[in-house]
Amino acid sequence: MVQYLTNSSFYFEIDGVTGLSIKSSSGPEIEMEVAGGDTALGVTKDAKTQTQATIGGVKYNSTISLKYVAGNEGDQKKLSDWYNDCHRDTYSGGSSKAMDGRKTGSLVIYDPNGSEAMRFNFTDLFPGAKTQVGSLSVDSSGQLAEDTLELYFTKVTREK
Repeated sequence: MVQYLTNSSFYFEIDGVTGLSIKSSSGPEIEMEVAGGDTALGVTKDAKTQTQATIGGVKYNSTISLKYVAGNEGDQKKLSDWYNDCHRDTYSGGSSKAMDGRKTGSLVIYDPNGSEAMRFNFTDLFPGAKTQVGSLSVDSSGQLAEDTLELYFTKVTREK
């Protein structure tokens, strides 16, 4: 029986960060470019057109964007410290722990029954240059403050 993951939930974990309340995750994106698919190669008997489509290239980005509930303790603090350790101070420069700060992570997708349906493992996760800290404006709508962190990786494998 085919089971569709329409009402599934997900979880993203990073080494040492396992209790983060994640609102959304996006990426990576992979696009297959097709060469020759739109034009005819020629015409045969009875005016039948022959076409051929072949892969012309692959475009992808190795980025993941995580939007999570903002905070300054626990796992939110761990992510903030990791980001700061991996990037040089803007004003004073100096070294960073970028090469030593790489981590592994997993995107786990659960089926409607709460069982693990899919798992993608990421190697060499690194916090990218883009990060967005929750807005400092006061909002009466009751929205939670959110932070966004962009992550780069070198390899992704689907385990399940």
